Amino acid sequence: MYATGLPKQGTYTLVAWPVTQREPSEALRGITFDESGLAICAGTPGTCGTSDRPNDPIDIPLRPVPGEPVRLGLISTDQSTKVFAKIVPEPMRGEDKGCRVEAILLTPGSELVAIEGSGFSANADVVMDSDSEGEHHSAKAKSDVNGGYVTAILPFKQGMVRGTAKVSLKSAGCSPSVTFPWGHRN
Repeated sequence: MYATGLPKQGTYTLVAWPVTQREPSEALRGITFDESGLAICAGTPGTCGTSDRPNDPIDIPLRPVPGEPVRLGLISTDQSTKVFAKIVPEPMRGEDKGCRVEAILLTPGSELVAIEGSGFSANADVVMDSDSEGEHHSAKAKSDVNGGYVTAILPFKQGMVRGTAKVSLKSAGCSPSVTFPWGHRN
């Protein structure tokens, strides 16, 4: 993990917030940064020491499922600096003519899924069509001034415990779509 713009003196705590937890939890305390901005365990008093080598880069074991966001934060010991990030290591996305749509899981079984679109013209008309196991929904909206579009959907179909949904975002110049599974998998 690299960070730029953070005060390099002092120590930090890494917090993680998986979609399976109600709130963030501490993952590693006593992180410092080297001159390049690399997060390390210095192995000195007051810092983490997860290996026999001083200044060892921290390890963040990730095993997300496709579409699952990894939400991390770094908080300084004195609480004066707090930075947070969200990444989706295995994105579920579709692209068309410079536009993109991505499905991001907000709950473990995909009961709630964020739909994020980008690359549209500013303030463009966007139609979102969804098909979840034959159940169709449509909604009209506008992209924001940056050409983005964000909404959330509940893809479950009554009487089913799992299935597949397809979401398309249609605008004048493009029509990206993404397909994703929902429901708990065994």
